[in-house]
Amino acid sequence: MVSKSFAQSIALYEQHNGRFDYTAIGNTLNLIENGAYFECSILQGSEAELNMPSSQSVIAAYLYWAGSGAGDYQVTLNETPVAAARSFSYILDSDRQFFAAFSDITSLVISHGNGVYALNDLEQINISENYCTTGTNFAGWAIVVIYEDLSLPLNQI
Repeated sequence: MVSKSFAQSIALYEQHNGRFDYTAIGNTLNLIENGAYFECSILQGSEAELNMPSSQSVIAAYLYWAGSGAGDYQVTLNETPVAAARSFSYILDSDRQFFAAFSDITSLVISHGNGVYALNDLEQINISENYCTTGTNFAGWAIVVIYEDLSLPLNQI
C-alpha cells in the first residue's frame, strides 16, 4: 500500500492550562449541497452568532477560513479587514487546489463580544467545472474562542 502525505505538517500552536474550554461558530458559503447535479455557486460572505455567558472570559480567538481555488488571504470580519497570518494550500491534481487561512482575532472578539459575526469578501473561490462536477467546490469559515470560566475543572486546551 502506498501512502500519500497530505498538505502541511501539524504542530502545536498554543496551549492553555487552567479552567479553560472552547466554543466555535462559523458558517458555510455554499448555497446548496455540492454535487454534479446541483447549481454551482458560492456566496462571498455569511454570518454566525456568538453567545457566551458572562462567566466566560475570552482568552484567545482565532479565525479560520478555507475554500476551493488558489486562495483569498484577505477577508473582512464585521467590516474589519483581516489578513491571514498563516496560510495553507493543497494541490489535489492538475485542475484543483484548495486553501486555508488563519488569523488571531482575539482583540476583535473581546471588543465586539456576543452578537453576530459577519465574514465577507471571501472572493477568490474557484467554482469552475473542474470543482463543480466533482462536488469539491466549497468555502467556509469558523471562529474558535478559548475562554476561561472559574467554575470549570482544570483542563488543558
